[in-house]
Amino acid sequence: KIQKAFPSSSIIRTEIFYSSVTMLIFSIVALLIFNMYWSGYTLLYLEIDKYGAPYFIFSTFLVMMIHDLYFYLTHKMMHHKKIYPIVHQVHHISLNPTPWAAFSFHPIEAFIQIAWIPIVIMIIPIHFLSIAIWVMYMMLFNVIGHLGYEFFPKNFINSAFGKIFFSSTFHNMHHKRNNCNYGLYFIFWDKIFGTIHDEYETTYEQVKLNAGE
Repeated sequence: KIQKAFPSSSIIRTEIFYSSVTMLIFSIVALLIFNMYWSGYTLLYLEIDKYGAPYFIFSTFLVMMIHDLYFYLTHKMMHHKKIYPIVHQVHHISLNPTPWAAFSFHPIEAFIQIAWIPIVIMIIPIHFLSIAIWVMYMMLFNVIGHLGYEFFPKNFINSAFGKIFFSSTFHNMHHKRNNCNYGLYFIFWDKIFGTIHDEYETTYEQVKLNAGE
C-alpha cells in the first residue's frame, strides 16, 4: 500500500460516477470513429498485408508514443491555475486514488483525453488491431497508476524498464503532491521537461521498505 490510509466510500462513489460518465463519452467517440471509417474519412485499415507487418508493429508503438506525449502536454495544461478548477480538479478529488479513479474525469477532460484519436486516424494509416492493442495498453497503465498499491519489484526503478516506464508510486505521487509526474506510460517526458519529482526514487524505495521487501 503506497498511502497507508484508505479513501472514504464517498470518494469511491464519486470516482465510479465520473468514470461511468467518461466511459459514455468514450463510447460516443468510438461510434463517431466507426462512422468516420464507414464514410471513408479515415486511414484505418483491416488487412495487415496492406502495409506489412513491420509497419503494423511500428504504427502500434507510434500510437502509444503520440498518446503519451499528447497526454503529458494536455495534462500539464490542465494544471494551469485558470483551467485546473474548472476541468481537472474533479480527477484530483482522489488524493489517494483507487482503480476507479483511473477514468474519473470531468466530461470536458474526458473529451480532451479521447479527442486525439479521430484526428490521428485521418492522417496516419493505422490498423484496427493497433487501436485495440492501444486501448488495452492504455487501460492497463491507467489502472496501474491508480491502484494505490505498488506491485513492481524492489529494484524496478533501477532497471532498464524502470528508467522508461512509470510505476504506481510515480502516479500516486502526482495525486498526493499535484505538481509533478505528469506522464501516463513513460517517465522520460517528465525527465525531459523537468517535472519528475526529486523524491520519486526514494519514495518508491520507502514504499517497498515498508512492505518488507
